[in-house]
Amino acid sequence: IQPNQDNKSVKESNMRQRKGFTLIEILIVITIIAILATTIIPNFIGFDVEARIAATQTNLSSIRTRITLFRAKEGRYPDTLDEMLTAQYDDMGVKRAYLDRIPPELVTSKKGLSTIENISSGDSPSGKGGWAYITDKADVVVNVTEPLSSKWGSYAGQKPNEW
Repeated sequence: IQPNQDNKSVKESNMRQRKGFTLIEILIVITIIAILATTIIPNFIGFDVEARIAATQTNLSSIRTRITLFRAKEGRYPDTLDEMLTAQYDDMGVKRAYLDRIPPELVTSKKGLSTIENISSGDSPSGKGGWAYITDKADVVVNVTEPLSSKWGSYAGQKPNEW
């Protein structure tokens, strides 16, 4: 009976002394985390780019729709895009501005730019970001004239001012 008790105490003693992980265990865990990160992170990066493009295109469509509403209610197109912020229309007895605020363009920066450049159709947008309102055509375009780089995925090579 004595030898079994001695073996048992030696095992318990060894178990008490081992309180950490071995180097091999840590390396295996780090390797697994690295493999998961390399497969998952690029997917999240792609979602960010796609979301920014989709938001910019949606905002562009919203501004164009509000310009059409302005034309239907006022009988003319706005002289500048800023006029859409101050001019109001009667919506079933409630006065509303055509635009509460200028929505951001998210191609230039992640925070977005809501700047407006009023130009005529003979002029080219500056390409500084934000929006360009072509006054004599009553159209708005994204004020980015350079083709998108490869970081924009499937949109690479497209010129946002042509959307």
